[in-house]
Amino acid sequence: MIQSIKLALAKIKTGNRNRVSSQEIQLPIKTVAIILDSVNIKALPVLLKLKQKLNLNESCFKVVLFKDKKETFPEFDGLTLAEEDLNILGNFRNKELLGFTENNIDLLVTFAEENNIPINLLTASCNASLKVGKNPNNEKILDVVIRSGDEVEVFTSELIKFLKQFKSTLNE
Repeated sequence: MIQSIKLALAKIKTGNRNRVSSQEIQLPIKTVAIILDSVNIKALPVLLKLKQKLNLNESCFKVVLFKDKKETFPEFDGLTLAEEDLNILGNFRNKELLGFTENNIDLLVTFAEENNIPINLLTASCNASLKVGKNPNNEKILDVVIRSGDEVEVFTSELIKFLKQFKSTLNE
């Protein structure tokens, strides 16, 4: 029952967040964060290629993995998110996650299954100039939706095309 209340409150908080990005979009992109769920962990190597395509160093590129507390991914060495990281009021209790949401991020990419309340709350809470994801049902918390389904290669390709087009529009 407590779990249901916690998730309901987190969902309400997500709905109350304003979709408008917290900053003006900065080009070139200097910082990127990716939010990924364990269902899509196989997409990580392709998503990591964004670091090279955008010419970013390791310190400017972060990945957060949503996983069940019992799941282990020895190949992943980054910040994790689990339902247990939400307190009874639907707020993050993990200080690393709170710090993550306060960082200024140029591009936030969410590649996760639909209806994941903790991921949606994290996405909505992040201080990002541009929030991009793949799920049309998350249009309220994203600036751009790339309708690629689970095809991560299509998603990243379309994201790079979008960024190039946006850059050329700004330079006109």
